[in-house]
Amino acid sequence: MARQWTNITRDEESGLPIMPVQAVSAAAVLCVGELLCAPIYVGMTQGRFALLPWAMVACLLAVAFTYTVGFALLWCVESLGGKLRPALMPVAYGVAGLIGFTIWGCAVFTAFINSMLTPLGLPELANGQVVGIGVNCAALGFAAFFLGSIAPKVLARRRGVVIAIGVLTLLFAAVGAFTVAKVYGVLY
Repeated sequence: MARQWTNITRDEESGLPIMPVQAVSAAAVLCVGELLCAPIYVGMTQGRFALLPWAMVACLLAVAFTYTVGFALLWCVESLGGKLRPALMPVAYGVAGLIGFTIWGCAVFTAFINSMLTPLGLPELANGQVVGIGVNCAALGFAAFFLGSIAPKVLARRRGVVIAIGVLTLLFAAVGAFTVAKVYGVLY
């Protein structure tokens, strides 16, 4: 019998829906990746961004991607990957994350950075820097969605941990939103 697109796959033990656990896992991996890669972005801005505030803004962008566009990508892979061997599903998720987060990074990250550089009289990002952002986002997107597809097997059984990780990613995003509001309040 064919699976219906409305079926919700849940963990047998905890009852948590698998797809939100995947999204929380991917968001956490992206946040950690953005925290680690924040010095790269600060270097691209000629040191005009403070490291920790930019890291929080990058977490905001990563979490916003994961809980909106990324969730749709997770659903698409789940829906369209029914004919793939189960061993290839993490790779399919990884490729979806690679493509989606690369596009998001090249469009949204560069727009945010340029919107903060231009009022300061600094040049916008060069094409090489945009390519660097794309490569960085491609690697992070693949890793996040690959790991996000594997993590629910273990993570879904720990409801409290899933909730804590989800709250932590939203907290980082809220700090990033506060930072953006303050920066734009000064710049504009």
